[in-house]
Amino acid sequence: MAKQIQMFDDRLTEQGEALLAVCASVKGTKQLYVTDQRILLHEIKGIVSDETSIHLTSISSINISNKLVYSTIGIVSTGYKAIIDDVPAHIALEIKSGIENLKTMNKTVSAPSTKKEKDMYEVADEIRELKELLEDELITHEEFESKKKQLLGI
Repeated sequence: MAKQIQMFDDRLTEQGEALLAVCASVKGTKQLYVTDQRILLHEIKGIVSDETSIHLTSISSINISNKLVYSTIGIVSTGYKAIIDDVPAHIALEIKSGIENLKTMNKTVSAPSTKKEKDMYEVADEIRELKELLEDELITHEEFESKKKQLLGI
């Protein structure tokens, strides 16, 4: 696995991306690579492998379902769903949080400097994301309420 990580890191560095996180299923046949621009799902199928790339901006949701100490991460994007099973639960939460933070940072960086009014669907999506952070206990109830009021313009 260490050689695979190094291979991906070398390839991504050449493309101008930074490898930020890696997780794998218990058997190691599925690996999830998180970069500053996209998510790569690498699956080993016998002697061949399959790779799926999902750009951060196209990710609509990240879902985690727990099974005792292991979790399944489901990343839903426009027209595709990437699933990686049997990831230690605490690592799944860290990966989800990291991807959500990257998406938030990318929105901030790519946001135009002129202030425009947000579409009601964008506001609703941001509130849903905040609600997930609250449920995962990554933000406090007060932080959630404060940001929600800010998004709603209250």
